[in-house]
Amino acid sequence: MTDHSHVSDLRWDRWLAGELSQDQTAEAIAHAEACATCGARMRELTALRDAFRLRPVDVRFTRPARRAYWIGAAATTLAAAAAIVIVVGRRGELPGERIKGGGPSLVLAAGRAAQLAPISSGDVVHPDDSLQAAYSSERDGFGAVLARDGADAVMTYVPSRGDAMVALPAGVDRSFPESTVLDRVVGSERIFVVWCEHARPLAPLLGELRATGDVTPPEGCHVRRIVLDKRVRP
Repeated sequence: MTDHSHVSDLRWDRWLAGELSQDQTAEAIAHAEACATCGARMRELTALRDAFRLRPVDVRFTRPARRAYWIGAAATTLAAAAAIVIVVGRRGELPGERIKGGGPSLVLAAGRAAQLAPISSGDVVHPDDSLQAAYSSERDGFGAVLARDGADAVMTYVPSRGDAMVALPAGVDRSFPESTVLDRVVGSERIFVVWCEHARPLAPLLGELRATGDVTPPEGCHVRRIVLDKRVRP
């Protein structure tokens, strides 16, 4: 982050979720104290958090959302390169966080239709909400989105078919190639967004998730765990 840059909304979201290291947190807060624009943004997002509100974001998908039981053909390699377009914050800026020598940044968003908001553990979702994973990475990689629902059923949201991870080209604020629409099973739903340097078979990860309720990152992999409270919509 240079003297001429601003703290991205993605970084503020990770800060609010407690996912930044102490050094990253100190850097962001120090910048906000010296930058009137970022200081105002930090206060605004903190006020929204304290009021238990999520700022809605618009996500423009390059392909239709898919239901959890996955109707239709599998995604193509070309679709894997599609960028997720998130419109939030000041004057329609794109919230991007460029990784500098570290691992990828993994994001999960949920909502109705194309109105999605970044979510973290503890957030409430509903049946028929769309679910979309996104990432920022300096390197090409491979990924998957795994889940264990309130009935302890284990499933793969991405990819929709097969046992191979999807290709994730390097970039900032890119979407995974498929999204899903949540089914009607309510309760605690655990989502695992996985990014790996090399493609790995999913069967061992699904087996561990089925047996333990968790996914241990293999060597060269990163996993973001998000536990959601899925409820029937009021």
